[in-house]
Amino acid sequence: MRAALVKYSGRRLGNHEAVWFDMPFRSTLESYYNTGDICVYDSTLRLLDYSDGTILNIDEPVTEAGVERIKANCDFILLRGSNYIHEDMDWGHFGQWIEALDMPVLCVGVGAQAETERPIVLPPEGRRLWAAIAERTPAIGVRGAFTAETMHRNGIHNIEIVGCPSVFRGLNREMKLVHAPGGPKRLTFSLRREVSSTYAVDPAAFAVTQKRIIAKLALVSDLYLSCHGEPEEKAFFFKAPQHMAAAAAKLVAEGWFDETTGRLMRDLYESRLYYVGAPGDYDVYAPQFDAALGYRVHAVLPAVAVGVPGVLFAYDTRSRELAETFDLPIYSPEEFERQTLADAFAPARFDRFQSLFADRYDRMKAFIEKNGVPTRM
Repeated sequence: MRAALVKYSGRRLGNHEAVWFDMPFRSTLESYYNTGDICVYDSTLRLLDYSDGTILNIDEPVTEAGVERIKANCDFILLRGSNYIHEDMDWGHFGQWIEALDMPVLCVGVGAQAETERPIVLPPEGRRLWAAIAERTPAIGVRGAFTAETMHRNGIHNIEIVGCPSVFRGLNREMKLVHAPGGPKRLTFSLRREVSSTYAVDPAAFAVTQKRIIAKLALVSDLYLSCHGEPEEKAFFFKAPQHMAAAAAKLVAEGWFDETTGRLMRDLYESRLYYVGAPGDYDVYAPQFDAALGYRVHAVLPAVAVGVPGVLFAYDTRSRELAETFDLPIYSPEEFERQTLADAFAPARFDRFQSLFADRYDRMKAFIEKNGVPTRM
């Protein structure tokens, strides 16, 4: 089976691994790219047993030569999971490509995105596109109940809840979480410094709460931070002097390095900050810790995939939906702060996740195969 790759994030190394696009080191430092997107792309590629992939750039208009090229080299269209289902999604020329190619479309873990679980009514173009996809697949794989409800509301009914492929990226149906005796002591916390109103009701309060939690965790654990694409954090990780100075000035000006927690945050940035440059690197980084937590879904789920207990913070529909789909612990910041680490990560809180993991693994495998694509699972 050969795939036409849509919404690809980064470049492939072979068929089953993804990293960011080649660029000069300075550009890597100064540009923002979301490593969560790379993780989902990489995880999806790991699950599929396909023979080759061809890029389908949906920002380019449909041409006869383009259609012939894809049809000659591909058997299906692969749309990796992401936050596609919302009012402002720009699909470029994807609708026209779908109609012109008339090929099967495999969607794995797509999701609806909003700051709260409110009704999402897609514009006509969005509804037409999902209807076209629905006509060309046995089922659209969505990440959870909120997305399923949103799709039903917009007239799309052949859907199946499969979660996110990043939980299964270890390709290990028998994966077992390893719980530290007495509770976790060595932690990795994933930062999300910049957030818009699409993700949080109150972005300013979101930042203040996050820094307060980090400061408390630093008092009771061996704490490390992970960053996921922000230029300022990358400047600290790579120890680039001029970029670090500019980044520090910006973080002070924006109040991230403030009078209350600024000294602690800067110390952590200088000595305990890890940049997730590629998903495969994170697979090596995460097992060094007793637990993973924070505001990045695709820092917590990949850690869980390699046996590290992970909890999510409830701040948008995506984090809540995935925690519900997989039965992982999720806390509001206030709930988290009211308990000890040992309580928050109590093994019993992961019992349902663990007991159902193999069944959910099988469900993802069966879903992909139902779409006519073999898997490596």
